[in-house]
Order: sequence, then structure tokens, then C-alpha cells
Amino acid sequence: MKKRRFAGSLNKYQIGDESFDVEIRLSPYRRTTSLTLRKNGFVCNAPKALPREKIDSFIVASIPKIMKKVKAKPLPIEGDDLYIYGKKEHIEGFSSWSKPKRNKYLKDILLPYVTEMTRFYSEKMGIKEAYSVKCRDCHSVYGVNHRKTASITYSLNLVHYDKHIIDSVIFHELAHYFVLGHSKKFYKILLGVAPDYWDSRKKLINNVYA
Repeated sequence: MKKRRFAGSLNKYQIGDESFDVEIRLSPYRRTTSLTLRKNGFVCNAPKALPREKIDSFIVASIPKIMKKVKAKPLPIEGDDLYIYGKKEHIEGFSSWSKPKRNKYLKDILLPYVTEMTRFYSEKMGIKEAYSVKCRDCHSVYGVNHRKTASITYSLNLVHYDKHIIDSVIFHELAHYFVLGHSKKFYKILLGVAPDYWDSRKKLINNVYA
């Protein structure tokens, strides 16, 4: 069963001296309210029956908490300094490059590694499917296993992390070859090949690159 995505309305919230864009998505099927920071702003998912004033109060209370966590995390790119495989490097002129040029530079680094390791770990896990591998500039997920097309897409953001952390994402996506969802069976398979998966996952979430 596919999840239904409901179109949202874009709203601005003024908190202190800062203005924040929030897309509010209302669904008759939701029971809880959530606020997530995405690349282009915040997304709030809420029950359709919830009064607007309660949604506004939730958003106003949640934004400062989320921003505090974000500001506490180190950035992968600051000017011409950026993390590559967990090590901070200086790439002269990087900040002045166009976004397509920066993405191509990072993709040329990441794609060969994740392609090689996806094939290597596929054999290790007894996967007979020959997955094709892609890298995209996406921030809401670290990887997606497209089982119908036998392809895996990895987030370009992974290039900033240590290879051991990247490997945990590769194992995660390959485990979906056996189990589609995130059930106990899925994690039994995943932890069988990546016993320190949760440590790596924590580093991903907290922007600990090394």
C-alpha cells in the first residue's frame, strides 16, 4: 500500500529576528504532529482535524529546538573547507564553484567507492542481483533501494563521512533485498553483517564525519 502525500500550504513564521518557511501538510489519516527540517525549509505533518492554533503553537515551540540542534552540529562544507571521507580538506575556490560543478566534483569521488562496495557486499551477503548504483543530491534519505529496477541511489551527502559509516548505509540498502520494510527480520539481517550499525547511524544523524 502506497503512502498518500497530501499537498501542503506554505506559511511564514517569525521567531525573534528570523523568518522560517513551513509547509503544512494535513492528512485525515495522521494521529500525530511532526516538524522536519528539509533542504528548502520546514515541513509540518498534522492531523486534518487538529485546530490551526494548535498547529501554530506546535510549530513555534518546535522550531527553536530544531535550530539549536542544527547549529550545534558541524557543517560538512564551510567555504573552501569540506569533509571528504571523514577528513577535513581545503579545496581552493570550491565555494565559488557553481552548484552543478560542486556536485559533479563530489559525485566523482563518491560514486566509484559506493559502486565497488555495493558489489563487494552484495557477494558477501549472497545477493545474486547485480545492482546499478547512482548518487544524487538528496538530504531527506541516505539511500534508496529500488528493487523493481535493481538499482540503489545514495545521497551525495555521504561523501563527507568516513568510509566505515558509508558502509553501514550500503549494508542497510542491501538488506532491503531480503526484506522491504524495517521489521525485526530486517534488522536481524542488517545487524548480522553490520553489528555496529547503530553506532554508525548515530554518527550520521549527529554529523560526526570521522
